Amino acid sequence: MTLLKRFLRRIVYAVPGTQVLWVELNRMLGREGRRSFSGWGMVTEALPPWHDGGDDAFARDFVKVHDEVVERVAGGQIKLSQFNDVQDKVWKLRELRWRHYFVFWSARYASRAAGGSVTHLVECGVCDGLTAYFAMSAVKDSGPFRAFLYDAWEGMKTERLLDSEQSATDSYSYLSLDNTQQNLAPFKGETVFVKGFIPESFNTSEKPSTVTWLHVDLNSALPTAAALQVLFDKVSPGGIILFDDYGWGDYRDTKLAVDRFVDGQPGALLPLPTGQAMFFKH
Repeated sequence: MTLLKRFLRRIVYAVPGTQVLWVELNRMLGREGRRSFSGWGMVTEALPPWHDGGDDAFARDFVKVHDEVVERVAGGQIKLSQFNDVQDKVWKLRELRWRHYFVFWSARYASRAAGGSVTHLVECGVCDGLTAYFAMSAVKDSGPFRAFLYDAWEGMKTERLLDSEQSATDSYSYLSLDNTQQNLAPFKGETVFVKGFIPESFNTSEKPSTVTWLHVDLNSALPTAAALQVLFDKVSPGGIILFDDYGWGDYRDTKLAVDRFVDGQPGALLPLPTGQAMFFKH
């Protein structure tokens, strides 16, 4: 049944006009009235923070940024090469709302809890810059900030993958640094783009002396462990490390690498139903 549902959802994304049929099918099955959110591997009947435009200032800020991203994607100012095979990208962005809410929430929380005169955001695995856009939007009104964005912007290499990950070789070869820079043009003055493979790329450019918020989305265990080795001690007390791949079965080795590293470290790890996990640094 799960495989069938995934197959049907791929059709919904790829074929114009099928979204309406999908909604009607759910309605006929009596599920649409109960379901308040469905997407990114999770379904819930609980009302999300952004329900009806948001009941508090934080949720309303998130809604504003989400709508801004949707508008920029629809208008071509943000080009999502990762979703080139998705016909309805606005639908996809709606599916990603819980994931992006956690990005937005964690970045703003860390900027307030960690203190410091400048908020330092670090992302390892940037792709098209979508999560970086949400993170920078979350902190831009809270004071000065800088974002250090690390990505190879080319295909994954065999020698940097475990045996269990070899099928990912050459994944993300479609990425372009130029495209990501254009997507993040509103934050041009606050971003440092570092092209190269982790951990070598940490030695090729300016690095933050402290880290307020760290996002790790490398889809592989060895670079994830290497990023933590270099950056963990720089994360300020009150800061947050957000892992993107933690709860997904396809990235089990990444989860194990994270678990091994954070075991005994000062802080607490919170797995999330989106497959993400937050580490709160003490």
